[in-house]
Amino acid sequence: MNPNIAFFDSGQGGLTVWEAVVRRFPTLNTIYLGDNARYPYGNKSNDTVTRYASEASFFLANRNASLIVVACGTASSVAVRTLQNLFKLPIIGIVEGFCADAVKLSKGQGSIAVLGTRFTVKSRRFEHVLNELGIPSASIWQRACPLFVPLVEEGVSPGPMADAASDMYLWDIPSDTSVVLLACTHFPRLARSIANTIEKRLQRPVTYINADGSWQLTPSQSNAQPVFLLDSSRAIVDAVSDFLANHPNKSGHMTGEHKLFCSDAPDRFAEVARLFTTMELPAAELVHIGP
Repeated sequence: MNPNIAFFDSGQGGLTVWEAVVRRFPTLNTIYLGDNARYPYGNKSNDTVTRYASEASFFLANRNASLIVVACGTASSVAVRTLQNLFKLPIIGIVEGFCADAVKLSKGQGSIAVLGTRFTVKSRRFEHVLNELGIPSASIWQRACPLFVPLVEEGVSPGPMADAASDMYLWDIPSDTSVVLLACTHFPRLARSIANTIEKRLQRPVTYINADGSWQLTPSQSNAQPVFLLDSSRAIVDAVSDFLANHPNKSGHMTGEHKLFCSDAPDRFAEVARLFTTMELPAAELVHIGP
């Protein structure tokens, strides 16, 4: 296979990150692996997630990956540093760059909220990285939002069900929140419902930021400082851009070829994948990973 930029997630949510990268760099060769046979990672143990992530990385490394993007909030929270020690090729997750963006946006004012899976929140990885960047734990609010994932995968767009789930999870979001991190790649699909809840609770406008730019999602006429709703695609696009700038030999033979792999039920995988990207996808190829 030609050199490529590789992505993996426990399912299809990482395609939101994949799409952002491909739109910015359309000539890249990419491969995407969705480990849907063992989905979701969010309710597994630390050791199990690390093992699954290691096996996925080994699969991608054997297919001539130049860079591996862990496009999964849960795996990024627990496994990336282990993977970086196990493999010689560069591996990046969503946490470090994502947190750095949040700190820049917050300007040291107010709380930073982290919305993720149960495992991501329990791991406290975002909290630890934010601490390293100077944000005290007292200014970090985290909430596990497990219902968001099945809502997205059932094709539920912002509406009554998503609004009710957002209201349930965010009823006590701190009044001084400055930035909200969507720490699961499924969550951007419910950004409008999340924004509506935040605006209703805090009486402040909400500005959504991703790799393509920023948009005010709520109709608030308030002149109050907006709450920034941030997804991980911007940080990943910036990291891939830095990699390509520093390793021009890794992208010299790229022609925009894309391959899609899954570990179970390709037809169902493709059906759900269409919820996460507007780009045309190649046919999903069934593969076996792990022992």
